[in-house]
Amino acid sequence: MRIGIVGAGIAGLRCAMLLERAGHDVTVFEARDRVGGRMHTVERAGGWYEAGGEWIDADHKRVLALCREFGVAPEKSSQWPGMVVHQGEFATEEKVWHEAAADAELVHEEAVRLIEMWREAGSPIGLTDQDFLTLGTDMRLSEWFDRICSSTQGRWWVEAVTRSDEGEDTREVGLLGWLRGYAHYLNREGGEMSLFRIGVGGGRLCERMAAGLKDLRLGSPVERIDVESGEVEFRGGERLQFDRVVGALPGPILDRIIGGKAVSGVTMARAVKVVLEFSKPWWREKNWTGRMICDLPCQQTWDIGRGELFALGCYVCGDEAKWLVGREDSVDVALRALAEIHPEAREFFMGGAVHDWIDDEFSMGAFPYYPSGCAPLNLAFPSVVTPAQPLPKIGEGKKEVAGWVGPWGRLHVAGDWACGWMGFIEGALESAERVAGEIG
Repeated sequence: MRIGIVGAGIAGLRCAMLLERAGHDVTVFEARDRVGGRMHTVERAGGWYEAGGEWIDADHKRVLALCREFGVAPEKSSQWPGMVVHQGEFATEEKVWHEAAADAELVHEEAVRLIEMWREAGSPIGLTDQDFLTLGTDMRLSEWFDRICSSTQGRWWVEAVTRSDEGEDTREVGLLGWLRGYAHYLNREGGEMSLFRIGVGGGRLCERMAAGLKDLRLGSPVERIDVESGEVEFRGGERLQFDRVVGALPGPILDRIIGGKAVSGVTMARAVKVVLEFSKPWWREKNWTGRMICDLPCQQTWDIGRGELFALGCYVCGDEAKWLVGREDSVDVALRALAEIHPEAREFFMGGAVHDWIDDEFSMGAFPYYPSGCAPLNLAFPSVVTPAQPLPKIGEGKKEVAGWVGPWGRLHVAGDWACGWMGFIEGALESAERVAGEIG
């Protein structure tokens, strides 16, 4: 079959690899002038850093296997536990303040209880109205945290950690969507999260994947996909016909180019990276790893530099991220915040850069999350709902259930939203395997 793949992020590239191996005639189209999408390795003198997706959990077997396939050694991280700073008080991630630890434990216990309730029912559709009142299907995650947490410090700590995971303020995140992601962590023994990075850089791995493809076309933004005919229309008016089309795109981008149909059910998180470069790794001399979670505008930091590059990354999410990228002095804002805690930052500072995924035309955000009121079908993808029919409703006046992954007519979908490991590189690869299986 002749197959068009729209999007050369890691999901689209993996789809292309698998479908070419199956004997199909595959063409990959990418709007940007590079492959990788939200995996973007930035080269600097003597080193590099990741402007986008970076971390691999120890149980992300697909990513680790792909690295082995291309002769790339995963790089183990040793930055945990980091420093924690709230209102001038200091702690560490492994020993946060007693009240904060107590609130975090209550959140965990209640999340486990609700996940077990969900599993017993099979899916949100199988729950009664009373169950939904208990789960709070239209509830914002922030409201749920407000109910559970009893201390100001604990509420901040739960917010800070969750905001880092979701890439967004918790008042924008739906409870059920968050529970679906949280369910992945319940069988872990500890230490799996963010254990590795891709040794050569995620963008470079994507370049190696792309090098083996037969037909890859950069600078080819798609304006429309006709899901019934398989026609793809490009910016400028060119149209091409395919037997099957794979939309390997962020959910909201796909929604737009198939005619504004909200089939993905996800929203993209408002998250940015500010990278601060230094003449020397001063934090190592302080016996500090560089990792920190704080209540200042730099929010979360870590040692982001690779090779001979000395740099700290500031990961900023939600309203504060949107405010930050709207300023001309974004780098200096992050530097000033860091210097409030570590004055050495100013002494050795050399320059910085802002990587704004919020306003990126081809991503519209950093990674996906389920907003309030949009419930995933179940705890384990894939779930299939035919978009030609009305999506199931959860009771009177509630929003549509998300969870459709296709196929729909001639369209198949891939990406870090159409998978179980939503928001992860692992999920993007998971979706590619599913699409390859659908097409055969």
